[in-house]
Amino acid sequence: MLGRLPPFDYYRPSTLQETLAIINRLDGFCLFGGGTDLLVAMKEKRGAHPPLVDVKHIPGICNIQPENGGLKVGGGACTRVIARSPLVRERFPLLSDALTILGSIQIGNRATIGGNLCNGSPAADSAPALLSLAASVKLVGPQAERRVPLEEFFVGPKKTVLNRELLVEIHIPAAPPLGRSFFYKLGPRGAPEDICIVSVGIFAVADDSAKNWKDARISLGAVAPTPIRARQAEEALRDRPISASAIDDAARLAAEKDGQPITDIRGSADYRRAMVRVLVKRGLEQIAAGIKETARS
Repeated sequence: MLGRLPPFDYYRPSTLQETLAIINRLDGFCLFGGGTDLLVAMKEKRGAHPPLVDVKHIPGICNIQPENGGLKVGGGACTRVIARSPLVRERFPLLSDALTILGSIQIGNRATIGGNLCNGSPAADSAPALLSLAASVKLVGPQAERRVPLEEFFVGPKKTVLNRELLVEIHIPAAPPLGRSFFYKLGPRGAPEDICIVSVGIFAVADDSAKNWKDARISLGAVAPTPIRARQAEEALRDRPISASAIDDAARLAAEKDGQPITDIRGSADYRRAMVRVLVKRGLEQIAAGIKETARS
């Protein structure tokens, strides 16, 4: 049963520089965006809580804008706003599909994409989509700033490379014009509010003949200590014909070699492996059908 919020200090900086100055002088702190995970966690603990630093009022932190054919998203942008953005829907439907089913409408109107990533959950809904889109993140701290590929951002369950830093931007490079995508989140009830048992995000491109796989990025959630790219599955497709055998090989490798699932209250390790195989196969088959349909038209 959740209790009341514990005592805490609250800071509301209005610029990035002010935010960094506050971070620099505090021994401990928690960055506050939407609070959909943080406030629940605070109610579960006893005693005083580290100060909250509200980052929602930093100029530009909620922006969504084009960038060299790709996309730049502020870490404070709400997931539902991103999902419904015409720019995101047009250029990166994979991200829109993933964020559309991130929690209820109320959660989506509060949760930020930066918070979803910085929470470090292996089941983060945005992570498989962003990994398959080759996203990177811009981190800013009191002393320096850096760009980190999202694949290197997660280091363990609930752990990231953040070191007294703020995730200010997510960068997605331009996608090939004929790229196709797939996203599926498997939950206990099939509802957006579910924490996923398995999630799969795929972005794939055929060669000019539309007969062979040119490149594929397959990402998995909730089947390893962090969200992951299914590298062995990807390699099984590269330069191979778009065929049932290639798809079967990739799905099998994703399930048997790439994932490291555990058994928990939502599902067993064996069930997760089985569902990875099913969902990767389903996604690649849908993408392959779309590629062939485009080639005929």
